[in-house]
Amino acid sequence: MNRRSAVKIAIVVAIGAVVAAIYFSPLRQYLTPAHIRTSVEQLRGVWYAPLVMIAAYAVGCVFAVPASIFILSSGVIWGWKLGGTYAMVGGVLGATASFFVGRFVGEGMLAKFGKLGRAVEKNVEHAGFKSLLVLRLIPLFPFAVLNYGAGVARVAVLDYIFATALGLAPSNYVFAYSADSLFNGTMTQGDAFKRLLIVASLMLAVVLIPTFVKKRMRRESPTP
Repeated sequence: MNRRSAVKIAIVVAIGAVVAAIYFSPLRQYLTPAHIRTSVEQLRGVWYAPLVMIAAYAVGCVFAVPASIFILSSGVIWGWKLGGTYAMVGGVLGATASFFVGRFVGEGMLAKFGKLGRAVEKNVEHAGFKSLLVLRLIPLFPFAVLNYGAGVARVAVLDYIFATALGLAPSNYVFAYSADSLFNGTMTQGDAFKRLLIVASLMLAVVLIPTFVKKRMRRESPTP
């Protein structure tokens, strides 16, 4: 085994160990919106409190900590505008860090899957941004899985960052906006989720409808 392979294995083991420690130990009881909100509120008066939240969210992304914990806490503490923005920064930083970890650890992995791997590479090359944006807006896969998966699939870095930022915007700002009402009991999580679906559906329409119309026009246009 060469040194590069040993480093990859060490990274995977370390991340797996931390995730296991978080979810299968007493640490899990501290990963609640109320506890994180209380911890950060103690720092509200200092200038670096937003940096603490951003850093905590970014690190949490790498270890698959639920993003909603940080988004809701940010919304309650700083309101939907600042809180949503801080959550966006933390989420994009954490997702990008996870992406590079996945890219390094999964180097050459697709080649082992033959035709399937080549098909994935081709799809990523031609529609990486759009495919990833749709997956961000429709949460079919857990956030951490999509972060690492995009790295393994070797999505272009700028495509990944822009698709992630645009895809995270609806959930970040909708949940940050709804956070105060959620904690005060005037809005249920179901209501917040409905708002998120409406915003995400509108964004999907903006992304997909022009593509559909363009393809339709191509099919109906007479060949010369």
